[in-house]
Amino acid sequence: MPEYTLINPTTEPIIAPFDGAPRLPTLAGTRLGIIDDSKRNADVLLEELAETLRTRYEIADVKWHRKPSASRPADPAAIRDLAGDCDSVVIAIGD
Repeated sequence: MPEYTLINPTTEPIIAPFDGAPRLPTLAGTRLGIIDDSKRNADVLLEELAETLRTRYEIADVKWHRKPSASRPADPAAIRDLAGDCDSVVIAIGD
């Protein structure tokens, strides 16, 4: 009778280290950047989020950038502007 060796082809995932930005101590008085990816309903979701953050968490200002299409990256100059002008940035995907 032939002898077979079973080999497990799976491996453990390699998880890249990630150090996210530090949490803001409060949202009150901060400036929020929003990147709209141009997919259907992304603007609806983001407008609702911005309004909730304004009323519930006292966000001081919201700055918007709308991408020309979901498949294209955001304009690097717009990213630099948001990074310089905002304390936090949110991006959402619609549909």
